[in-house]
Formats: sequence, structure tokens, C-alpha cells
Amino acid sequence: MSLFGLPGGPSIYRMRFMTWFVRVAGVYNASAIAVFLTPGVPEKIGLRTPTIAFWVWLPSLVGLFAGIVLVLSSVDLQRFGAFPYWNGIVRLIFVVAVFTLDLPDQAGAFVMVLAIGDIPLALVTIFGLPYVLRRSHGDLLRNRVHPIWSAA
Repeated sequence: MSLFGLPGGPSIYRMRFMTWFVRVAGVYNASAIAVFLTPGVPEKIGLRTPTIAFWVWLPSLVGLFAGIVLVLSSVDLQRFGAFPYWNGIVRLIFVVAVFTLDLPDQAGAFVMVLAIGDIPLALVTIFGLPYVLRRSHGDLLRNRVHPIWSAA
């Protein structure tokens, strides 16, 4: 019996939360892509789009791929937890790049909104996944399902 009197204990609830959270992060990617690719919407929200369509589609497809990987990873975080973990690192790098390279001045204020939205997504996945999955940061970085010192 668990602390709450339910079978499975609090770790089940943490895993359910993290599964939900990773899925929401994937949907967050999809919503940003919908904004980028809907004609007229980027301009309405102050996003300066490139004149060459390739530079609109390339980052959108990369973001779509990341969103799909997150949604699929959320099905089994024990096996696929490295993908959202790395996505959290990439999100954090994006946040740092937005504010250090002054990207809102170049691309528009919407980029800053995306970066601010990425902060909690990055931090919860980077620090929450190791806690919930009971694996070290190094294990998630190297995609080790069974740590070296385990008997499995």
C-alpha cells in the first residue's frame, strides 16, 4: 500500500504527470507550427517571416518532428525518456539564444513569447525526468535504460 492508500504509490502519479507533461510539450510545438504556417498569422502577431519559403518551412518541419517525437515518447517514458530529456536541453539552448542574440528584434516579439513558454518545459523535463524515471542525467544523456551499476 502506498502513502495515499492506493496501489502503486506516488511514483505512479509522478509518472502520469510527466507523461502528460511531455505530451503537452509536443502539442505546444504543434501549436507554434500552426501559427508559423497559417498564412497571414505570423504577420498579425508581429513575427517577421523570411521572404524565402524554405526558411519558413525548414524550422517548422524540425519543430513538427520534435513534437511528433515527444508525443510518441510519452507513450513509454522508461524506454524513450532520452528524447524528451534532450528536447529539454534544446529548448533551454533556444531560450538562451533568444535572449543573448537579441532574436526578438530580428524576428519579432512572438519569438520571445515562445522562449518564455519554453523555460518551464525545459526545466521540468531536464530536472523532472531523472527524478521520475530514477535515472541519472548521464543515463538520460546517453539513453541508458539500465544504469551501468544495475543488475538488469
